[in-house]
Amino acid sequence: MARAETSATGRSRSIAEAVKSQIGRPWFLTIFAATGLCAAYLLGVLFNWGNAAERSLYSNLGMLPVGLAATLLAWSAAQNRPDRQSRVAWRILSISFGCFFAGDFLYFIYQNVLGRTPFPSVADVGYLAYYPLMFAGLIFLSGGSPERVRHGLLSVSLTVLMLAGSVTVGYVYLLPTLGSPQDNLLAYSLSAGYPTGDLLLLAGLATLIIRRGAHHLHGSIAILGVGLVVGLGADVVYGYEAMQGALQAGGLSDAGFMVSWILFAWASYVEFARTDREEPEPAMPE
Repeated sequence: MARAETSATGRSRSIAEAVKSQIGRPWFLTIFAATGLCAAYLLGVLFNWGNAAERSLYSNLGMLPVGLAATLLAWSAAQNRPDRQSRVAWRILSISFGCFFAGDFLYFIYQNVLGRTPFPSVADVGYLAYYPLMFAGLIFLSGGSPERVRHGLLSVSLTVLMLAGSVTVGYVYLLPTLGSPQDNLLAYSLSAGYPTGDLLLLAGLATLIIRRGAHHLHGSIAILGVGLVVGLGADVVYGYEAMQGALQAGGLSDAGFMVSWILFAWASYVEFARTDREEPEPAMPE
């Protein structure tokens, strides 16, 4: 009995020490605060808090701190990486997050400060820049084996994925866009640009998974991939709701974007913490 109590006390002390060590780690309070904000945001969405103006304000403003946290955390993770390719990859990811954050900031200014329609607007420049930059970051992260067989598997898998994604996104998003009564070439072009960007990111994610292999998808990359999939889903929901005239601030698509943001922030934090505790690998003898 005494031995069991001693064991329980030891476990409690270990947990307390682990929590204390995490609190002292750089960026821990940032990710903790961002997670709390995300939880409060999702509760607001779940309970449909406030009137339309209040939902617009908190749905647009609430994205900004979490997006900024993800951007800064990704840059810090890049600074700690020991190898050049990963360092470049996380810097590109940080810049892509920053572009999306800039889009969110401009969207907030247009809608909640100026009272103007944010689509189409300069905010779309930030949003659309996110896609090729995120794709480039995923390609840098993928690395992978150069064997011909792996390249063949990659080509087949990407072809199947792109065809399936094109059919799904085209049916849910593009066809309603083309059938809408709007007569605005810029709006049409932007509406087509978002699902095209989604397909580009699907290709980047498939490249990452196939070239690295599932057993090499450590914590930060796995969380990044889940965040990417959630963000793609939010994009599709946003486009569908917009075409159906059912889009509302603080709705399902906004909840998806927020979850995507907090997952990006956690992926960056996990990468930062992982590299922070890594020790340089010894050089291999020639």
